[in-house]
This record gives sequence, C-alpha cells and structure tokens, in this order.
Amino acid sequence: ETQQVSSRWSQDDPYKRHERGTIDANAYFASLRNSLGIDLSDEQFLDGWNAIFAGVVPGIEEQLRMAGKRWPLYVFSNTNPAHEAHFIPAYADTLKHFRKLYLSSSIGLRKPDRAAFEYVAHDIGVAPANILFFDDVLENVEGARAAGFQAIQALSSADVAAALADLP
Repeated sequence: ETQQVSSRWSQDDPYKRHERGTIDANAYFASLRNSLGIDLSDEQFLDGWNAIFAGVVPGIEEQLRMAGKRWPLYVFSNTNPAHEAHFIPAYADTLKHFRKLYLSSSIGLRKPDRAAFEYVAHDIGVAPANILFFDDVLENVEGARAAGFQAIQALSSADVAAALADLP
C-alpha cells in the first residue's frame, strides 16, 4: 500500500503552495486526502509528514564547525511551518552553525526558482558568484547555477568535504 500511495504523490501545486506558505498544513493535508485517496486525520498526516527526518548527516557536524570558522554559513530550505516546528528544535545543535535560515515558507519563494536564489543573495548582501550552494537535488543545483551561484550537488558529507577542500 505504501508503494501505491507514493506513486500517487507528487510535488503538485498544493505542495508548492504549502512550501511557499500560502496554504497551511490543514489545507495541504486536505488536498492529500483527495489526491492520494486516503482518509487520515491531520494529526496522522503530521506524524507521517515529520517522520522523514532521519537525523543529522554523518560527519557533517565537524565540517560545519570548521567551515563556520572560515565562511558565513546559511541554510536555504524548501520547507513548511509543520516541518519547521519539528526540525528547528530537534536539530538546534546543528543549526547553531548557521547565521540565518532562509525557509521557503517564510520568504514565500522556493528552490529552484531563480527569484528565490536572488532573494537569498540580496538579503545576504553577497554577489551570487561569491556564494557556494550545496543541495542534494540536482534541479535545485541547476537553479542556483542559473541564478549565478557556484553550486554543487552533495549527496553525502564526503561530497561537501571534497568541495570545501578545493577552496582557497
């Protein structure tokens, strides 16, 4: 049954609106009831929705600590208030390395849209060409590059370490 549900799920318009903060979790869960054809309560959806968080990427804490000594670090994430309420306290020790969190539902823009990257660069006050962006999703890496960022697809902490080792 899980496979049947996952085959019907997509990053559709309600999903993207939820990540931009234009609809709340209850409205998004209502759209999921319809598109997935399942009858779960909002609480059941929320429990499953937050179950995606599997912990900190092994090896990343030390890399963040070291990188933070050399460069300002920021988070830019496509997310939603329900996830924020879960991950911000759960990962507070990891998030302390970052100067600011750019969360799609707070800024009203999401990756891979060029306007989202332009917003982040402008707010940081740095030219896009001087920003190194990491993401696990290739579409977001391509969006960052199209906006003038240096961008690397990172699927592991080893990918991050290799990219950082190449910097002057």
